[in-house]
Amino acid sequence: MVHGKNRRKMWKCGGRYAKINHKKIQSVFVEMEVFNMFVDGFPYHIKKEYQNVIAVICVKTINNVAVGVQDGYNSENEYYLLSDGTKIKFPYRIYFVDDDSVYEKLTNIEKMIYDCIFTRSCDGHIREKHLINLLNTKIPEWCMPYILKISSEYVVEIIELIYDSLKNKDNTSMQVFCLNNPKLLKRAYQRMVSYWNEYYRSRYRKFNAYVGRKLFRECFAPKINFELL
Repeated sequence: MVHGKNRRKMWKCGGRYAKINHKKIQSVFVEMEVFNMFVDGFPYHIKKEYQNVIAVICVKTINNVAVGVQDGYNSENEYYLLSDGTKIKFPYRIYFVDDDSVYEKLTNIEKMIYDCIFTRSCDGHIREKHLINLLNTKIPEWCMPYILKISSEYVVEIIELIYDSLKNKDNTSMQVFCLNNPKLLKRAYQRMVSYWNEYYRSRYRKFNAYVGRKLFRECFAPKINFELL
């Protein structure tokens, strides 16, 4: 018979007590997280490619944290609208390990999906690596929500990277996307401003000189008065 503390670590099955495999339960939970985390993160016409990517993403987490997905910014209520009416949403952060051996076996479209997913990584170096991959392609509309999202965050080196990549390009498609998402554009701009005020005001004393402002004003929405949004 099982008594005391040992009993609490066991569950009854078929009239007998069996040990609970906590690691296995956590693994199943993490796999469910992987499957569901970006189910609304991509349009239907690339659903098959998305499923292919999700099937091979490593379920190990960085530093063995207990969860693979975390949302600290109420992102489940942030829907980005694409030109065909598709609504895109995705979590704020993921903690899954980035596996280069998996990435190299993917098709070009699958790699772009993988890149989008890992721009949400908790590791800034991983975010930067996959952002560079996206910026080195002709960015399709369904990647633009991820570009806008990461542009609103606190790592100024990433914002500089985006600005340097876009400043001499034709950004008409990105600007149309931003115009179609005025509320999220405004929210992203406000977050960018708050991070400047909190972390970078001593480096960029004049906000007009801050690279985040240049990115939004020159590349994303040159015709918009953000104060009136």
